Amino acid sequence: MCGRLFFEHSASVEMLIRALGFNDFKMPSLPNVAPTEAVPVVRFLEGQLTISPMRWWLVPSWSDGPSTKFAMFNARIESVQTSRAYKGPLKYRRGIVPASAFMEWQTVAGKKQPYYFTGDPKPLALAAIWEERGGELLSVSVLTQPADSNFTRYHPRMPVMLSGEQINHWLDHRLAPKDVLAAVSGASVPLLARTVDPQLNNARLKDFPDSFTA
Repeated sequence: MCGRLFFEHSASVEMLIRALGFNDFKMPSLPNVAPTEAVPVVRFLEGQLTISPMRWWLVPSWSDGPSTKFAMFNARIESVQTSRAYKGPLKYRRGIVPASAFMEWQTVAGKKQPYYFTGDPKPLALAAIWEERGGELLSVSVLTQPADSNFTRYHPRMPVMLSGEQINHWLDHRLAPKDVLAAVSGASVPLLARTVDPQLNNARLKDFPDSFTA
């Protein structure tokens, strides 16, 4: 599961962007981004890496248009290869969401307590699949997987977080879906976790946790 994303203009995020091949791109600061809002996505377009804003909630090319009837901001690694909505993007339209952090929740005493996760020490390269509808609307889902032993204390699912050669494998469309899934299944990176102010549960609050006291 991955329910909120954060994009921070920082030295570490800029380093990741340069490592992906973008020397002049400046990551905008986008705090507390919720599903259906725009997120930056790295992808191959006509043989060249590009970075584009996309709606974080995949819209299938064959659908009637944007809808929130089905939760499609995350795509389960277990079913992505057989899903009507996801199998095409998995084969032809894989991308990376370069985030500085994501947020997940636990219910504590009947209340939703948010946890803020950052890479330790690097930012996050989240595996994603994207789609284009009508030649205009670009949308994306973040790939998720069962949580590993370090993350299960927070949530039963976690994003697929890539590093090094895994990024190259994921973006290499010469690899068949089953092979690329085998290459990234279980992919994770060290994370730092901390509780943050429940005010951040409100997606209309566009701020970073360090801007106020939890």
